[in-house]
Order: sequence, then C-alpha cells, then structure tokens
Amino acid sequence: MTKRKIAVLCTGLAHNIILSILEGMKEASFELGVDLYIFNCYTYTEFSGYPNNTGFSIYRLINYQDFDGVIILADLINNLRVLEKERQRILAAKIPAVSINYKLEGIRFLRVDTYSAFYEIINHLIKEHGVKDLVFYSGRETSFENTERYKAFRQALKDNQIELTQDKIWSIKNGRYNNAYEFALEKFSTIERMPGAIVCANDFIALGTLKAAEEKKIQVPQTLKITGCDDIHYSRSVIPSLTTVDGSLNKLGFKSVMSVINGADEDVVQIQGEAIFRESCGCETEINLNQKLSDLNELDRQSQSEEFTSQVDHLEDIFTEATDVFTLLTSLENFLKMSHKYEGSDFCIFLKSDWTSVFVNSEENLPQNLEYGSQVQSVISIMNNEKYLREMINTRDLIPSKMKSERPSTYLFMPIYNHSYVHGYFVAKNSFTLIKDRFGYTWTRKFGSSIELFRKRNMYKQMSQQFLRLSTNDALSGLLNRIGLDKLAKPFYEKNKKNGLTSILYFVDINSMKTINDKFGHLHGDLAVKTIASVISSVIPKNWLAIRYGGDEFLILGNNQNYKGEKYEEIISMTIKKKTSIMQLPYNLSASVGSYVVPPSSMMSLEEAIKQVDQIMYAKKQAFHNSEKK
Repeated sequence: MTKRKIAVLCTGLAHNIILSILEGMKEASFELGVDLYIFNCYTYTEFSGYPNNTGFSIYRLINYQDFDGVIILADLINNLRVLEKERQRILAAKIPAVSINYKLEGIRFLRVDTYSAFYEIINHLIKEHGVKDLVFYSGRETSFENTERYKAFRQALKDNQIELTQDKIWSIKNGRYNNAYEFALEKFSTIERMPGAIVCANDFIALGTLKAAEEKKIQVPQTLKITGCDDIHYSRSVIPSLTTVDGSLNKLGFKSVMSVINGADEDVVQIQGEAIFRESCGCETEINLNQKLSDLNELDRQSQSEEFTSQVDHLEDIFTEATDVFTLLTSLENFLKMSHKYEGSDFCIFLKSDWTSVFVNSEENLPQNLEYGSQVQSVISIMNNEKYLREMINTRDLIPSKMKSERPSTYLFMPIYNHSYVHGYFVAKNSFTLIKDRFGYTWTRKFGSSIELFRKRNMYKQMSQQFLRLSTNDALSGLLNRIGLDKLAKPFYEKNKKNGLTSILYFVDINSMKTINDKFGHLHGDLAVKTIASVISSVIPKNWLAIRYGGDEFLILGNNQNYKGEKYEEIISMTIKKKTSIMQLPYNLSASVGSYVVPPSSMMSLEEAIKQVDQIMYAKKQAFHNSEKK
C-alpha cells in the first residue's frame, strides 16, 4: 500500500510560528503514518524596492493529484494572487484541504481563536492594573489575525467605557521586530504623553517595543505595560517576561493533519487561545528556568548564528574559487559531506536538467523562468553522511527513491533562484533546521546568488579571452601579432626555461614580397601573407606559437616537448610549394626559413634569441636572392 502524503504550503519568515505548527503536524503524521511534503519559501524586497516573489515558484513543483491532502498556512503566505491560484488548483484536484487562519472559498478553515484571550488581556490591564490609556500596535493590516485582535481591543475599550481615538492606534508596514523597534523608538522620542500600556498584535512587535523602552530608560511594567500575542519562545526568556496569548500553534498543526486525513464535521474548526499573564503587564511571576537561562539561550543563538554564517561563507567561497563546473560540484560535494549540520543528514540539491548550459551561459542577465521542467538532476546528494551518485529524476517524483522510507517522514523543499530565474530546489529529509532563525532564507539566497556569481565570472572570463584573442591576433593572417608576442610568447619562452625545456625558434620571411606588391597589387600581397600563415599553422605542433612579426615576417616559437627533430624549414618550404601548385598564382611564392634552439640553461632573452634566428634566416634569404640573379 502506498503511503499517504500531505503537501504543506508555507513561508518561513515567521520561523517561530512555522516551527511550532510543523512540530504539531509532525506529531500527527507519525500517529497516522503519513508523509509531510513541506514547500517553504521566502520573499524579499530588491534593492530597487520591487518585491521579489520568485520564491513562490516552489509551489509549482506540486501536482496536487499526487497528494492525499493539502494544508495551506494562508495567513503567513499573505499574497492573495498566489493563494487564489493555489486554491483553484487544489479544488480542481478534488483532494481534502485545510487553510490555516485565513478563509479560502471552498476549503476547510482552521483557525486559532485569539480574540477571546486577547480581549481577556486587555480587560485584565484595565480591571486589575487600572490602565485607562491603552495603545493598539499592529503590523500588516490585511492580516486576519491582526483584524481579529483589533476587534478585541476595540470591544474591550467599548465595554469599559474608554474612548477609542486615532492616537491609540499605532501601525507599521509589517509586524517584524526591527520595524517595530525603530517605530517605537521614534514614538517614544516624540509623543507628549506616555500611554499606560501598549497592546501589541504579535510578540515580535512587543519585543521590539520592549527593546525601545529599555533604550529610552522607560521602566516596564512600572511606567509602561507591554503585551503581545503568539507566545514565541523569546517571550518566555526575556526580562521582564512577556504577557501574551498562547496561540496553541502545536495543537493547530496537529489538528490540521487530523482534519485533512480524517475529515471534520464543520467547515470552520476553531482552537481556543489562552491568555498568559507575566511580568510585562505588572503581574508577579516566579523566575522560571527559561528566564534564568535567557543569557545562555542568547549566547547559544549567537553561537549558532556565527556557525551558520561560516557555513554559507564557505559555500560562497567554493563558488568564487572554482574554475570550472566539475571542480565546483566536486568541491561542494566534499565540503557538504563533511559539514551539513544545517542542511541535515539526508538532503539533495536538485538543478534543472539544462543546468550545465545555464552555468556557462554568456547572457548578461538570465531571462525570467519560474518553471522546473520535466526533469531535474541531484547534483549533490548526501544521505547518512555519505555522498551518492548524481541522478536524473522526473520532476514530478520530487525526491529520489532512495530517500523514501517505510517510516513516516517529513521533506522540506525550498527553491534555489536568483532574481527571477529558478535554478532548482533543495530538499531535506526529517530536518527543520534551515527554518530556524530564517537560516533557509539566507541559505537559499546565497546559493542562488553564488550560482549567478559563478556564471558571471565564467562570462567575464570568456569575454576576457575573446578580447585577448582580438587584441593579440593579427586580423589578416589569424596568427598572433606583436601584442601577442608580449602577452603570450614571452611567458611561453620563460616557462620553457622554468620547466627545463629547450626553446625552438623559426623565422620565416616571404621571398620577393616587394615585387609581389608592386607588380601584382596589395590584394596579392595579402593573399601571399595569408597563404604562408596558413601553411605555418598547418604544420607546427598545436602547443607552439606562430606570430606575424612584421609585414612579411613570421616567428615560430615552440619547445622540445612535442618535437622529434622535424626539419620545419624543409617542411614549410615543401608545404608552400604543394599548396601554391594548385593556386595558379602569377608568381612563384616561397619563403626563407631560419631556425635556432635555446637550451633551458641559457641566459639569453627572447629578444636576443629572435635576433639570432633572424640573422640565420637573413643569410638564407641572401642565398635565395643570389640564386635568383644567376
């Protein structure tokens, strides 16, 4: 019997919430014998200010017909266009589905009711602590949960006959810690009268506000009371500990899997949140173990962050230092075999089937491409701490067969891309480590940008080589020019000496070139140059260099590595004669050739050696002209 599979759609920016929900899902999946396929991505804003949503392409990997159910963490995805597209695909597949904390038409809705617990905290501040001046501080106003918490705030004030005015509402673009901290810091510097309490829509906003209060020397809870919602682990470890709402996220994850597999009687399933009263609202609580270890927890978190940074820096260095694709993949494999704490013990990096051509693509920017194609290749595959052979699989299979097991497993998928081009995806078995502290965001972005860095380096290398060819090659003959002599021939000559090789020089000069130009025109003069150059190129060893030294003069530089005593003076002369015999030229085309050898022990420079071989050639040229006069 084929094991059942559930697809989970999420984004990992709210990593604490995601991890809590996933742990609950994992518990239920083990109980039911179900595999979880978690498709996680991250969005970010480009330097231009344009939002990059390419990460959502990971959902394109999903063929819903291949799954027994799907769970969407819709409130965290928070992109209506993406949600609507996936909703239609899910309904078309006709499989059980659950949407968490955001209602999608035609799909079962599962939510945590934080309204009651949030209302309870506000009422507690008013009744138990006598606070009358409260502020509601929220992030994304489109969030369903923010809307529910605002309703609770508004209702609690109404029930306690407290007027709700605009100055009691603080709102920021999103509910992240840094944004909340910066906004609160500015508010504390500009407001005329400090409120008695700030009721935050989530714990990240509350923690940012707590940090800003600490910097401004505002005592919490004596002067200002601060509350949050969601009960992330930082809320328990900070001092003062944070009054908040336990969102029962673990239960939410557990219930979502159960609801997909076993069904539910109602279309809307609710889990009740619970108010947790701690020090930040003025309640006395015992110093618990989490608080005592808060500094150690922060030290551990910092240590992990530094370790992870080192990991991705090493990966980036490999891309930077690799000279070719084979070296790149070999180095990546060897490194990840030894160091993969954050990737997990079993993972694969898949790239699209045309990845080799993409890596050496010379376009300035790759065109937009969000598809994965029909096949992908596992360019790096580490399982049980050993590397496996690279294999091509059908994209619809998602993972190689050797990655599957009889026991229930979780598979975490994340896209690898740069800007708007998707290169492939990463999949880890039974590991959520990359979700922690948004490590996956950094890892996938670094990997994608490193591919682009490697590709651009190859592109610039090709351009540089092309420029070198254009600048060092003679346009008429196709041989090296005098710049090529300096750039290539001189290093070649010095390398021969360094490697203990004898340098072999030939100097070739076209006979009667002035007569050819004067009597038959410069077109024939050009033809003579090209003909001799062609002969030289055809007879000398491939690793030797041929240079157009002057108008009708050519220099050949080689070594004794591929030399068996051939008499190239004779070979060149005979080949010229053979080639011109079928050209029907109106003149006799020939050349004088001189040769000279320089042992590796010689102190002679290349210029001096050229002078010597030129003199030898000149003597032969004089002999040729003397014979012509007879």
